[in-house]
Amino acid sequence: MKRIRILVGVVVIGLTTALPYAVSAAEKQEGQTVGRTNKAQEEIPRQRDSKLPNTKLGAATVTLLYKPPLGLGSPAGLIAGGTRGLSLSRCGFPTGSVAGRSRGTKACLSDDSGDRNTTLTLSVLTPADHIGLTVHEQPSIYWYLSAETNCRIDLTLTDEQTIEPLLELILSPPIKPGVQRIGLADHKIHLAPGVQYHWSVALVPDPEHRSKDIIAAGEIKRIDATEMLQTKLAQANKMEVAAVYAEAGLWYDALTTISDLIAEVPQNPVLRMQRAALLEQVRLPEVAEYEKRLSTGRGS
Repeated sequence: MKRIRILVGVVVIGLTTALPYAVSAAEKQEGQTVGRTNKAQEEIPRQRDSKLPNTKLGAATVTLLYKPPLGLGSPAGLIAGGTRGLSLSRCGFPTGSVAGRSRGTKACLSDDSGDRNTTLTLSVLTPADHIGLTVHEQPSIYWYLSAETNCRIDLTLTDEQTIEPLLELILSPPIKPGVQRIGLADHKIHLAPGVQYHWSVALVPDPEHRSKDIIAAGEIKRIDATEMLQTKLAQANKMEVAAVYAEAGLWYDALTTISDLIAEVPQNPVLRMQRAALLEQVRLPEVAEYEKRLSTGRGS
């Protein structure tokens, strides 16, 4: 009996001695495990970030906020809002023709346009109530056609100092719908600083009776780039350049920059939504809606 009590005492002493070491070892092992887990969790974001694409477009979420320049007012001869009617005889266009930024007609629809009740809309992509600006000597100008047409389209550019048009283009049908672009550099046209230019696109249902033309018209003026603008442009990526132009009130340059990006990546829905937002800011809702449809793959 005495021997049993001695044996039990030895076992109890051994357990008492070993238990703190076991607990300490377990705690140490648990701490190491937790440490490894936290370290792994900290590294996951870094690994995920390292796999992000280094896109040349920069942040695709940059907002294009167009800020119209102060003091420009409505283009000469244009009425802000409404139809913005303009007698175009002084601009070198057919006497009696009347134009606004957007014109609608049921004539000139191509046989491939589908529903014959569709109204064909012709729009110039310019601000509604002031002159669009650029800092470029040879900018691009943009217009929109809502459906395919079987009529020819004439494009004319004049200035306020000369009688004869600086540019006359005749575009033969059929002409596909969508946003259209004319680069002045392609036609060796140079804009002088401080000069106001008038331009128009005209649907020509009857070349023998030009009074039937459907005309949409806008204006453009070149100004000098400020040092601050040049600094911002030098520091900006491609997407930011469009935002810089928009913030500076340079309509044609902002539109051209975002359009160039779309030309590089036509299937990028974010870029088309950016252009749609820009168009909405100058009250061109139909063209903006067209861009939104393209961004979702619904086409025209």
